[in-house]
Amino acid sequence: MVLSVENLGLSLGKKRESIFRDVSFSLGEGETALLEGKAGSGKTVLGLALCGYLPLWAGNFELSGRIECLSGQVEQGVYPPEAGILLENPYTQLSGLKGSVLQEMAFPLECLGVPRAEMPAVIEQYSALFDIGRILDHPVRTLSGGELQRVLAACALMSRPRFLFLDRPLTEIDTGFRPVLMNLFRSHADSLQGAVLLAEDPWLMPGETFRNTIHLSPEVKQYQPVGADSGEARNKPSGGLLRVEDVSFAYPRGDRVLDHLSFSAGEGDIVFVAGPNGAGKTTLARIITSVLAPSSGELFYSGRPGKEMEQWEIVSLVGFAMQNPDLHLSRRSVGEELSLGGEEFCPSPEMVEILGLDRFLSAHPLELTQAEKKRLVMALALGGNRRIVILDEPSQYQDEEGFQRMTEAVSRSAAEGKTLLIITHDPRFYQAFPKAGEIAL
Repeated sequence: MVLSVENLGLSLGKKRESIFRDVSFSLGEGETALLEGKAGSGKTVLGLALCGYLPLWAGNFELSGRIECLSGQVEQGVYPPEAGILLENPYTQLSGLKGSVLQEMAFPLECLGVPRAEMPAVIEQYSALFDIGRILDHPVRTLSGGELQRVLAACALMSRPRFLFLDRPLTEIDTGFRPVLMNLFRSHADSLQGAVLLAEDPWLMPGETFRNTIHLSPEVKQYQPVGADSGEARNKPSGGLLRVEDVSFAYPRGDRVLDHLSFSAGEGDIVFVAGPNGAGKTTLARIITSVLAPSSGELFYSGRPGKEMEQWEIVSLVGFAMQNPDLHLSRRSVGEELSLGGEEFCPSPEMVEILGLDRFLSAHPLELTQAEKKRLVMALALGGNRRIVILDEPSQYQDEEGFQRMTEAVSRSAAEGKTLLIITHDPRFYQAFPKAGEIAL
């Protein structure tokens, strides 16, 4: 037996609010199991508890029951060397000490005391498995979300823990690489006679089956992706609100991510921006919002050349919900965040209610779940008089209710004449908006 959990219960805060209770299950050698539950049901804190990391995230908690990992009892704050974890938010798992991908991958080996002469062969092996060899010399802070998730998954497996908890490891991975990643996780469990527990949404893993599924809330509805794999070609959008003409972009190190890209979008258009990890989707968003300037080509906003506009004019016209929601948040309450831009940029009370944020107005933004944070920054991007809105992987971490709130917000905004560019790998979006346009990078 690799992991045994008996009658586990968790309460948080001074009021001892119950997160889950009476959780019991076990994982045998070579087993990969699925952990399911609605957003906020406790999947993340359960995984932290299984690895002894709970005190780092939950300052005031009460844990009952028993956890055994490889025949030893797990005590909170004492981290069993056989256990490893991949965190829900990949941006929080960077060491903070290393500059390049190569150095970041060397870090877990350094912590394990692997001789320096042996490190290159290990790094080469895992960089090939995760298809990240081409970015080993890249600064980690410049990676796309999917590239970063691959790097950190590689680091987690390189440490060779016999029990591994993976918290939503597929949310930023492109659809083509997800089956490859799942095979890597299963092979890890098999080769070490260990176990992997995966907290992830079933609709991101079509065709995957699990002998053991642990439910932390009523059974999650199985989503059947249709639109993403229907084989129907989507129209390239056209319209006068946003026009991108022959845009190319290369980073200073010479990496070219956009090559003579042209498209346009009009009022009320919903447009998916698709492509594999590292294709330049987020780079395109940064160019449209004037954070980056194109290497060549031009952008036009309602017919006006972007190079003739002040940056504040573009920022007031274009809303951007970034992939990492924490980068948006700076105030002490959700209410303060929503009102920060004043009347001109504040989302309407109706939009706040649609996104389910009205009950969190007095809460600190960093106390929200990742799903709630994503809806908060979506509301900020949609706020006020902005006419073009870019949503970078907005549906990450959303259960069915959260996703339905997002699709209603998108529909309402499009009906108001806003243009929405949605960067996504989520098949649910393609099903929800079958007539949307698509830009493939």
